[in-house]
Amino acid sequence: MVRTTKLICAAVAAFSAAVFEAAAQPAWPDKPVRIMVPFAPGGQTDIVGRILAEKYTQAWGKSVLVENRIGASGSIGTEAVAKSPPDGYFLQIAAINTHGANPALFGSKLPYDPVRDFTPIIWAVASINVLVVNPSSPFKNLRELIDFAKANPGKLTYGTAGSGSSMHLFMEVLKMMTGTDMTHVPYKGSAPAGQDVMGNQITMVFDSMPGAWPFVQSGRFKALAVSSAKRSPVAPDVPTVAESGVPGYDYVSWLGVVGPAGMPRDLVQKINADTNRILQMPDVRERFEKLGTAAVGGTPEEFGAYIRNQVATWHKVVKASGAKVE
Repeated sequence: MVRTTKLICAAVAAFSAAVFEAAAQPAWPDKPVRIMVPFAPGGQTDIVGRILAEKYTQAWGKSVLVENRIGASGSIGTEAVAKSPPDGYFLQIAAINTHGANPALFGSKLPYDPVRDFTPIIWAVASINVLVVNPSSPFKNLRELIDFAKANPGKLTYGTAGSGSSMHLFMEVLKMMTGTDMTHVPYKGSAPAGQDVMGNQITMVFDSMPGAWPFVQSGRFKALAVSSAKRSPVAPDVPTVAESGVPGYDYVSWLGVVGPAGMPRDLVQKINADTNRILQMPDVRERFEKLGTAAVGGTPEEFGAYIRNQVATWHKVVKASGAKVE
């Protein structure tokens, strides 16, 4: 009886200690949260990251700060997140290149594994890209541009946000499917590439709709085609690449939220639920729709499966197209 009583007391003491320890731990977040955007300000990833950061700040009652750390097709900033503590205070906007194409482009030189080193939280948005040229460009449509490229190998130039960006990948697929040779000019972000199109230093960019469409509306870009299978409701007068003589062309860009590997399950579920709720907010959906971006949402498991699929898909595309890191 004495032994039983001692065991009960010990169990009660252990339970009380666990309850006290849990109660003593501050609720997350109890300090500012950082979101890594591994690209320059002004591009699609940055725009979406800042919209989410604004809403997270309101939802969590703590500042959520966007950190831009550019370089190596997003690999520099992405590596920093992979190596951070899995406590939820350093998240990332994952993109089609950082968690899709980079493994194929960089191979063993990539300093992280997009599946092993990260906790998938949510697929946030999907968006199309739009091929734009300077308003003074002689090309009235994509067919004319392709015909010129075939007759003049290497003469046309296209800017990108860097090797492996959606701007680069979508152009590589276009070149592969049309049998054309156009010269790649990588930049440290989509904004400087766009500026050089406006200045007639390069021929075109295949930018994200959020990054490019405002400049189309203001008359600083001329839109030739969109990357999706169907026309965008934001730009119903702009034909698709497929309509422009490249049947079967259908590619979309995507962004999601990830954290370092090993994040607690309950924390992942909280951020996922909060993000799903944010993505359904009318003002957020309206802001995305005006940019040609659609909210997605879903579970961490669905996003993890999608990342694995993207790694496999872009490995095939990179191998077939011969795309390289420059």
